[in-house]
Amino acid sequence: MDKRLISVTFQQRVLSLIQASGKSRSAFAEGIGIDRSALSQLLTADAVRLPRADTLARIALQYGVSVDWLLGIAQTATPAVQKWPRIQNIIIFHC
Repeated sequence: MDKRLISVTFQQRVLSLIQASGKSRSAFAEGIGIDRSALSQLLTADAVRLPRADTLARIALQYGVSVDWLLGIAQTATPAVQKWPRIQNIIIFHC
């Protein structure tokens, strides 16, 4: 999969999470542990940027979606941690 396509998919899906949460972009960024300007850079239309793995994991855990969905690998948002709760503990420990 092309990095530009992955980036666009990520941007669209994060924007949908922000809208669904009713939070401002600043509050969303703070909630996932990144700076507002870092979120803006990730969401800039012309940018071909992806977040670090730990940021992806925090978004997925906080909003109950899978990293695969955020990146466009999966079409359903359901995270694997619902199937395997021990994985969630490992992810939380490492984040």
